[in-house]
Amino acid sequence: MGILNLGIMKLCKNFAKELITISNTTIELLKNHVSIRKFKDKDIDKNMIDTIIECAQMAPTSNNLQTYTIIEVRDKKKKEDLSKIAGNQPWVAEAPVVLLFCADLHRSKKYIQVDDPGIFSNAELYTVAVMDTALATQKALIAAQSLGLGGVIVGGIRNDMKAVHDMFKLPNLVAPLFLLCLGYPDQSPELKPRLPKDIIHKIDYYDEHKDSKLIEEYDEIMKEYYSKRSSNQVRESWTTSCEKAFSKSSRNSTGIFLRSIGFLNR
Repeated sequence: MGILNLGIMKLCKNFAKELITISNTTIELLKNHVSIRKFKDKDIDKNMIDTIIECAQMAPTSNNLQTYTIIEVRDKKKKEDLSKIAGNQPWVAEAPVVLLFCADLHRSKKYIQVDDPGIFSNAELYTVAVMDTALATQKALIAAQSLGLGGVIVGGIRNDMKAVHDMFKLPNLVAPLFLLCLGYPDQSPELKPRLPKDIIHKIDYYDEHKDSKLIEEYDEIMKEYYSKRSSNQVRESWTTSCEKAFSKSSRNSTGIFLRSIGFLNR
């Protein structure tokens, strides 16, 4: 075998090793996700923000519709107001970078000619827009984490969607869904255990025969986690924690507001 071929084979093997390393690094990043709510007083470079946005744009999107808009919130007063709307979450006001993710069918309706303009008000396209927006948000967060940043997704702004809608002068068919707060981490929270894989991973049909036992076991795991974590220690199970979450305000005004700006009228 010639020297050239040997050289090519060596390069290919090295490249394969690098790919495995990258893949493993990505998997470790994904499996060790924690929400960061405390940030260092350190600015984030504009090029880094641009990269995060570009990664968000590469998220999967139905039919390439790209039915979302991302607004970078730089105004200090707006960040403070958003913090209050979200239920007095201080990290919204303190994060070096705050991105507002909106489901956006306004752009589609304005620039794309269709036989039935009413289609933009149907439930299917609203679902598409929400999915597009969520996928873009997740891509942005993963990109940020890969660059050494941390962050948290804040859905509390839906406590008053109209106020947020007015604050950013959003047109009809644009719904503010959540914020992504980013910065250099100034905390190391513990990894929160997730449900056992067999509860969320089914094969061929919705098989529940193991679920009750697995959830009982998971409740005990979460009691241990909640009682020993470094902050906000409580003694409660996963089911108890979820009961509290479901007992809070269910934001019944959300549907009313969405219909008022053109969504979900079909």
